[in-house]
Amino acid sequence: MTARVLAALSKLSPGALLLIALALLGATLFEAWILVLRQPFAAYSEAATARKSLAAIEQMTAAQDEEMRRTGARARELADRLGAELHAPTPEEHLTVSLMRRLDQAAAGAGIALVSLKPAGRREVLSFEEVSFDVGAQGKYLALCRWLLDFEQSLGKFATVSDFTMKSVDEGRQVALNLRLALYRPRPEGGGQK
Repeated sequence: MTARVLAALSKLSPGALLLIALALLGATLFEAWILVLRQPFAAYSEAATARKSLAAIEQMTAAQDEEMRRTGARARELADRLGAELHAPTPEEHLTVSLMRRLDQAAAGAGIALVSLKPAGRREVLSFEEVSFDVGAQGKYLALCRWLLDFEQSLGKFATVSDFTMKSVDEGRQVALNLRLALYRPRPEGGGQK
């Protein structure tokens, strides 16, 4: 049989022999691809795609973790600030002493004198308790104005001036200021609306 194959091949032209050799080589390479190389190449391709996806997910997770950390820190900061602004001692004497200390420190910083501080009553406004005080101060006009403008820093955002009067004293060198200061804080739990 080998002799017959060799005889048939010797009758073929060199171009046909080259074509048959190329066909056999192509068939061998195709078979090698199908049986040996295709599955590892597909697995490598899937692994590369999965690696890229995992890297993208890791970056997104890191960014989300950082954003959650910043948001948590901001929420804690706001909660602490709100707690400090809203929380005041419940007995009226403690509230008056605490308010007097803050107002006196702010007044001394502005160069004015705190003359009087008297409680002026309490009432409920929506879900807040309004605690009012009559405050008297004396000093130069611009210093008093600066002191009033700095109330938010010294007392927090839950303090408002509901009424005030100014009059000249000490032959016009000083101004006397009388104002009604209202502090708002959350109503105690269980407190009914009046």
